[in-house]
Amino acid sequence: MGFAKWESFLENHIEGFFNKRLSSNLEPVELLKQLEREVVKRKKQWEDKVIVPNDYTLFLNAEDYQRLCAKRVQDALYEAVEKQVIRQECFMDGELRIRLQKSQTVELGICEVQSCFTENAVEQADEEAPHTLVLERKKFQVPLDLPREYRIVSLTVLEGQDVDAILEFGEKQIYIGRRDKNDFILTDEKASRLHAYIAYERHRHVLHDAGSLNGTFLNGKRIEAACLKSGDEIRAGNTLLLYEVI
Repeated sequence: MGFAKWESFLENHIEGFFNKRLSSNLEPVELLKQLEREVVKRKKQWEDKVIVPNDYTLFLNAEDYQRLCAKRVQDALYEAVEKQVIRQECFMDGELRIRLQKSQTVELGICEVQSCFTENAVEQADEEAPHTLVLERKKFQVPLDLPREYRIVSLTVLEGQDVDAILEFGEKQIYIGRRDKNDFILTDEKASRLHAYIAYERHRHVLHDAGSLNGTFLNGKRIEAACLKSGDEIRAGNTLLLYEVI
């Protein structure tokens, strides 16, 4: 057995064995690890992109299910998958959906994960079996019913007049430049009023130049539009920004 396979065996079997022996309670961090592994395991090539499932089911013992059905767990699971998609440089189609489901066959302290690719995950929500908690991003119905704004990445100024300025964000479209209405306001005179923007497409952040005078550069190369990876450096005028998963 090669080293990589042996390491994987230890992680999937021995670690789980000792976790079960030492503690009968399933912790949220183990759910996060299981989801992150599932994203990596189910990656597949589709046309010219690598994609991952958008629909995940976590099967839990009834006792673990009751204890882990909390909003904080929902937020953590959602953010974990979104961050993993960026780290693995993949794409995801459709709405991300995560569900916790009771199982009579899963032992206390154990989590089993299944995933699939679905186009209508959100529309199927009303068809779930009893004892299933569906975790998904809800679109607000009235102005006061705003969904939580997930923060999964950050922009930090490394060079320029605004050095150390930082912005954390998630799915919201971010506008960058000198005008006051921008989400990330620069005082750099070489930057345009609306210099660039970052859109959220297929669960990835895509940098777009907004017709700036001096251009937008990604890792030293001028771009019109480009998908971002954690660790990328963006230059707008004399300002250098770092994009990374937080």
